[in-house]
Amino acid sequence: MNEGCSVSLATDFFKAFLAEKMCAKCLPCMLGSIEILSLLEGIAGGRGRLKDIQSLNRLAGEIRETARCKLGKDAADFLTSSLEGHRDGYLSHIEDGVCPGSCCEKMTTYVIDPVLCNACGACKDVCQEGAIIGEALIPYLSDNRPMTILSKRCNGCGACIVTCIGGAIEIV
Repeated sequence: MNEGCSVSLATDFFKAFLAEKMCAKCLPCMLGSIEILSLLEGIAGGRGRLKDIQSLNRLAGEIRETARCKLGKDAADFLTSSLEGHRDGYLSHIEDGVCPGSCCEKMTTYVIDPVLCNACGACKDVCQEGAIIGEALIPYLSDNRPMTILSKRCNGCGACIVTCIGGAIEIV
């Protein structure tokens, strides 16, 4: 769980709430929490829309009014305060496609700076997804393909950053 990202924090909260804390005695709370988690995962995955924030506020209000137990009401209050206190974080996910905390994997992009890259190929060797393409530097060739990360293949594990001795890989 990353405390730098309000969407990730809310998503983790509702995953834990559904798995461990929810009593499941009142239908509006149970179904509303499932729908909230689905909307939050969509926002964290880069599929969020502005109307999702309205839907989240509406669902939180309905759960607060209809929940039979304090746990459901507390979950609704948590979501409401998250939406009010961190609106910019939610909007950044939805409008800009950027996670301010750099923790939502689907919104994290790794980029290799060609100026800093020494083309050693270490990052390519550790990438289990085959997301890094290019050629290790061969001194006598003038047309080596530079290392590049294919963002659609990248799973955001970060192994390439740890391996890169030149500091050429950045999170965008």
